[in-house]
Amino acid sequence: MEIIAKEQERNSGFTHFLHSQTASGIILLLVSVFAFYLANSDFWVPYNNISHTHLSLNIGDWNIDLDINHWVNEGLMVLFFFLVGLEIKREILVGELSNPRKAALPVVAAIGGMMVPAFIYLLFNFFTPETRDGWGVPMATDIAFVIAILSVLGKRVPVALKVFLTCLAIVDDLGAILVIAIFYTEQFHLDALLISMLFVSASAIYGRFNGGNGIIYSILCVGCWYFMLESGIHSTIAGVLMAMTIPIKRRYSLEKINDEFKTFNHDDDDLKEEHLEALENVIKHAESPLRRFEQLLHPWVGFLIMPLFAFFNAGVHLPSHLDYSLIFEPHALGIFLGLLMGKPVGVLLACRFAVAKGWASLPNGTGWRAMIGVSYLAGLGFTMSLFISVLAFEPGGDTLEEAKLAILAASICAMLIGAPLTWLGLRPKKPAVVQLPKESLV
Repeated sequence: MEIIAKEQERNSGFTHFLHSQTASGIILLLVSVFAFYLANSDFWVPYNNISHTHLSLNIGDWNIDLDINHWVNEGLMVLFFFLVGLEIKREILVGELSNPRKAALPVVAAIGGMMVPAFIYLLFNFFTPETRDGWGVPMATDIAFVIAILSVLGKRVPVALKVFLTCLAIVDDLGAILVIAIFYTEQFHLDALLISMLFVSASAIYGRFNGGNGIIYSILCVGCWYFMLESGIHSTIAGVLMAMTIPIKRRYSLEKINDEFKTFNHDDDDLKEEHLEALENVIKHAESPLRRFEQLLHPWVGFLIMPLFAFFNAGVHLPSHLDYSLIFEPHALGIFLGLLMGKPVGVLLACRFAVAKGWASLPNGTGWRAMIGVSYLAGLGFTMSLFISVLAFEPGGDTLEEAKLAILAASICAMLIGAPLTWLGLRPKKPAVVQLPKESLV
């Protein structure tokens, strides 16, 4: 019974995740198109002014002053990374990544899909110090966009393939998080980092005692975020670290839940008020804090935070007379080819290697033709690629704008190539017609 319950929890969690990411991906696309339009219309000046409007938070002598763009990128995006951290933890403990054989293919594919794009980027930029740090930009895959495209392709796409690509993107996000934490830290203040880790430790201790109070976690998360920001390490890492402390176990065991229900007086025709309160309490504690926070945050992250991020970061302003030579700039070319060519090559080679070694098998109902299309879809970098580009390049400079343009162009091309190839690769084969000898027909 316990195994069945875990399997049902895993399937329901993935289904909820799939549907939320589908709708989020569509909205993300619409907002990105709108931001790009504003940045290249008569509204460019007010759009740019809004992005750079400063907002201050003052409590006594304590002050934080950031423009709106930074509040989104370094403040609200902490919740995005917190949600990513929850998804990573769930997948590793009870999801598809908890099974070594099932996890092998997306993990190996993600590693290949990160290494080859970074290598291609460095081929073009290794001897250019100004842009060399951008090697992390083409490494990422955008979960929301990819799932939205697979959903548009309909029921022909097997669930196993959606699970594979989702797990690949999650492992990809984990790699991107490590890259941000290790390689995109310019200044480092140990004292602030240690204080931040004290908040993480307090959250972990609270979680060990099955704490599930969202207000307490919120206070600890704000403290961790602020001191992580002061430490010089990008503040969004605080979201991931705090997510790792959220308990996944239920506060009530299944046996205790049954005992609670048995204590109710079932002879009454109507449930008493105290019975209703007891039922609500049992139901609340039957769900793990991690699962509850996931469900709470998905709408806010998918339909507010990510669209806001896209609104302030996808608005690439093109010059009135576009110089097409900018696509041959080393960093732009490295990003474009890294996402469009490096991703599919890295994913396919890694999958071939894993299958040949017997570590894993292809997703059920999927052949190598479909895997070619899926590997191109992995080149949809967008959200995480845009995020890393903001860290890698000087804000407000032409280099950053060219990098964003390369990300958008590569993502669009990856979608236009990957979706049809996936669709054709999943086309059912016609049954072979057996030609009988004429003599056998007589």
